[in-house]
Amino acid sequence: MKQSEPQKGTSMVDLSPRPARPFSRRLFLSGSAAGALTLGMAACGSSDTPTPATGASGAPTSGAAGAGFPLTIEGAEGKAIIPSQPGRVLTVGFMRDVDEAVSLGVVPIAITPQTNFDSGLAPWVEAKLGGAKAPQQIEVEDNLPFEKITELAPDLILATDSYTLADDFANLTAIAPTLSYQDDVAEDTWQTRAKRIGAALGKADAAEKAIADVESGIAAAKDRNKAALEGKTFTFSLLNAEGELATVVLPTDASARFLSQLGLKLSDQVTSLPQAGPAGRAVVAKENTKLLDADVVLFSFRSEDERKQVEGDRLFQALPAVKRGAYVALEVGEALSLAFPSTLSIPFALEKIVPKVVAAATKA
Repeated sequence: MKQSEPQKGTSMVDLSPRPARPFSRRLFLSGSAAGALTLGMAACGSSDTPTPATGASGAPTSGAAGAGFPLTIEGAEGKAIIPSQPGRVLTVGFMRDVDEAVSLGVVPIAITPQTNFDSGLAPWVEAKLGGAKAPQQIEVEDNLPFEKITELAPDLILATDSYTLADDFANLTAIAPTLSYQDDVAEDTWQTRAKRIGAALGKADAAEKAIADVESGIAAAKDRNKAALEGKTFTFSLLNAEGELATVVLPTDASARFLSQLGLKLSDQVTSLPQAGPAGRAVVAKENTKLLDADVVLFSFRSEDERKQVEGDRLFQALPAVKRGAYVALEVGEALSLAFPSTLSIPFALEKIVPKVVAAATKA
């Protein structure tokens, strides 16, 4: 089950190059995909259990009456002309197309699996589905199975989170209206993605509410944790495919931007490092591990072996932040909730990760 994976990494500005098509989803957080470190925290949007795909209201450019349909939505790869409210929605994006559809109460008829998770679905999606039937998962090799997608007869394809859409758009739009990202798959904010999907599904108002709820949650988290987080520095790192330390160096990176919304600041020790590999990341030589020190040190691991490798190193153990317990270790699933913020993944990050960050910051 292989499909091209994101190396641009985040929904909120990460400028790494696009991957070659055979790059496996399960390898997303390895190698140059180290760029996918971003911390998104906020409160939940809609809490209703999703129902099978139906429903939506307009936004970008709409035509006649009804629920805002027919509707035309412009995108970087082309326009989606949606004649009527979709009833059979299919997603081919990495993660966030599924997130936003399910967040709005729409269960796609089929999805390309979220293969970093054993079930093919992120835990925040499973939680939202509740007792609703999960969408069918389409097996993917080096290319999307266009014949299979045709057989499923979708009337809307969501692809705002597809890292191969430039190659696939013509084939997909020949099957059904296909929703592209607005500017770039890695540069569209989670708010932009949610609004576009909400419009395409005829659920523009629900999307606006979900966005408002999440943004309110961010503000509430900042206010609630101001004493612990305000002005504290952080670094956020992982091991790349070569087993080297890779760390976020751009304040405009999604992780840095999100944490800054909570009052934290990316450490000056890393912002001055030269970028290497994915844009916005630097490789730190083992002997320079001390550069990763900050009030809070975050590290993401794909496996227990990786965690043992890093935590067992004497230079890492010598970091003042590690010594005083101001260190946060994240599993790959947690890291993905940060790397790809959506109206579903952000509440998950708020619940699972923010308390760890706050606990670490109190030891600074």
